[in-house]
Amino acid sequence: MKDTSSQAQNTTNTSRHASIVEMLSTPPAMPQQPSTPLEFESISLSRNASASSLDSQMSSTTSCLTKVHSQKWQHIPLSQLIEQNKLVTVEASLSVEEAFNTLVRHNLTSLPVEQFPGDINCFTFDYNDLNSYLLLVLNKIQVNDPEIARDCQMGKPVPVGEIVKLTPKNQFHKLREIDNLTTAMGILGSGVHRVAITDSGSTQIKGILSQRRLIKYLWDNARQFSNLQPLLNSSLQDLGIGVLDSQTAPTSRQSRVISMQGEEHLMMALYKMHTERISSIAVVDNHGNLLGNISVTDVRHVTRTSQYPLLHNTCRHFISVILNSRGLEMGKDSFPIFHVYPSSSLARTLAKLVATKAHRLWIVQPENSATSTSSSSMISGSPQSVSMNTHNSGSDHDTPNRAGSPISVKSFEENSSQTATPLFEKEYRTGKLIGVVSLTDILGLLARRQTEHKQVDPQSARRQRGSVGV
Repeated sequence: MKDTSSQAQNTTNTSRHASIVEMLSTPPAMPQQPSTPLEFESISLSRNASASSLDSQMSSTTSCLTKVHSQKWQHIPLSQLIEQNKLVTVEASLSVEEAFNTLVRHNLTSLPVEQFPGDINCFTFDYNDLNSYLLLVLNKIQVNDPEIARDCQMGKPVPVGEIVKLTPKNQFHKLREIDNLTTAMGILGSGVHRVAITDSGSTQIKGILSQRRLIKYLWDNARQFSNLQPLLNSSLQDLGIGVLDSQTAPTSRQSRVISMQGEEHLMMALYKMHTERISSIAVVDNHGNLLGNISVTDVRHVTRTSQYPLLHNTCRHFISVILNSRGLEMGKDSFPIFHVYPSSSLARTLAKLVATKAHRLWIVQPENSATSTSSSSMISGSPQSVSMNTHNSGSDHDTPNRAGSPISVKSFEENSSQTATPLFEKEYRTGKLIGVVSLTDILGLLARRQTEHKQVDPQSARRQRGSVGV
């Protein structure tokens, strides 16, 4: 067996995918030389994973931890978050279909739509707009422009510049590249999904900073920011963010828990996301147990006429289609983990948000420990064990990470009771849905706790968009 310290040295300069243990235990180790952090499509369990290999990988990570340098994230200029040569724009005259293809081709979630070259006051096109367009094509929503509605339903090309005007949007905030993260945090923490970063003279857009990119930047560089550590080590319950009890009416600063029954049609889920102005929705069974998550980005699975029958099938079935598609794309069984517990640390929550590229995670009440421990974890009929000997090995709950020691990963997402059927055909009942925590909740917390924006309201932007029921 190879010495773990030498193994760590060999892997320091080698690009590889981290294990679930590594990623959910501590923030990523800072590279010795500038490099691009690894992207994680989902938290996945490989068919060939084993407890011994996970132990080895965890030891490697522990041995190659780098020294933490004290730095305040609030002082970071926005220029450091601009991805060079990544700004992609489209002309307003381009059709919605072509704009969607541009999104997919560049693996983006939004595009500035210019009325003319260099348009600094432009709208943005995103998957919420695509969802609205699809509902308009199917005559499920009404708009004030009957000509646009008629063209959509007749299959005529519709300019993307017209569609982006139909979906309620927040003011397009623009910040200069010399501004710092404190300013951006105050805006994004209020529920605005993205801001434009301009040159120093505010005459040209140089990049787009989204909530998701900011969260990923903070997580990837968390070891640099010592002032983040107390928050990262705290649980969601201790921090008081998100909704931890769906039976209690949320305050004006909290999101509502919005869900769909698994047997309801997918069309209704898309319609509900449109009316509520949200980007994802929970799917539950008749007992309120979380089955999965449907995101507005999943609309891409029903953009072709041949896929329209999915719209009239159940949400439960659509989740299986998504999992099947992911398995085919990645070449192995995998499933995204869209849930956390009230006892989950903020560090683990950030790790899952980064891994799943989600805007929100669902908070569930863990199932009975006795039931979980008596169930063996099976992936496509192959036993998988991810229970680790950690300082908290006697608990099935997430606990705050202390002094860089690994968090217990003997949790319900990796120990679901399963039978020898393909992964994408299984339901992952992870516990009763009791709450939700979003990117906005976390950014709002950081703004209130660590900047001068003490009164940031994470629901203000959503109220401005006119969401139903707020």
